[in-house]
Amino acid sequence: MASIKLSPALKALIAAPHAHGGPVAARSAADIQATLHRLAASARENGVGKKAWLTLGSAALVTLNSPETLCALYCFATKDASGDSRVKTAAEYAAVMREAGLKTISFSGIPRAINNLGALRECLEPEVASLLSSEPTRQPTPTNLPNILSSAKSLWNSIYDPHSTKLLHKLSQSHPDLPVHILSSHYGPLLADPFGPPPSGHAKVGRILTSVVAIACLRAQGGVGPQVTSHVFGLRKAGEKGSGAELEEKVEGGEWLTTEDGAKWVIEQVDALVQLVQGPTFARAKL
Repeated sequence: MASIKLSPALKALIAAPHAHGGPVAARSAADIQATLHRLAASARENGVGKKAWLTLGSAALVTLNSPETLCALYCFATKDASGDSRVKTAAEYAAVMREAGLKTISFSGIPRAINNLGALRECLEPEVASLLSSEPTRQPTPTNLPNILSSAKSLWNSIYDPHSTKLLHKLSQSHPDLPVHILSSHYGPLLADPFGPPPSGHAKVGRILTSVVAIACLRAQGGVGPQVTSHVFGLRKAGEKGSGAELEEKVEGGEWLTTEDGAKWVIEQVDALVQLVQGPTFARAKL
């Protein structure tokens, strides 16, 4: 069978500037460093740990499709790591970013996750990359499928109760497989964590931080205000007993993040990252 080749005209059409066929280029190094410094400083002032703001930043930047800025976030987060534990610390941060990036698939799609996670991998030092696990944790099997479906319903209810059943019915009216796909392809196998303590080389982005991922992705992409509102409620509910968060390892700053001030902070930090990547156009639109 002869190989298929694309004509120069078709290649040019695919790469046309109006189609934004490539990733978003990073802004100046000075702008990036200033924005990330403000993010880290604000997090510190509010008692929010690095894992939380790395999750927020990673989710927003993957959604914004700026792999260069995502790599700059990794470099910024690891620049102070030193000594014998430096490589291990850097790998822990990279694992958090990788896990947050994976979860963006449910909110901003597979292509951006592929491109940005690939770029993140390439910017890691070899000794850091070697500490990340290459073993999947989410492979469905006949044995674990009931647990996956149960986890899907539990996570869904913890976010959307008391309207969870009503919402599933409404979604099914749009397409009968819409709630099926949302639960069995996203909430169960991806958004609900497949493990307790994270295996070596993996990181856990649990109940609270999964809501942070959702808000960061949805706010960064724009045009989906109702979904942002839903996941702000989801973040607030993550602070309630029975959400599942109380059974997980404590997130530094997690209790504050689930307050109204915490949710407001998440949105404001995402807006700052959007402005960093998209520039003055976004700032004017906000005004």
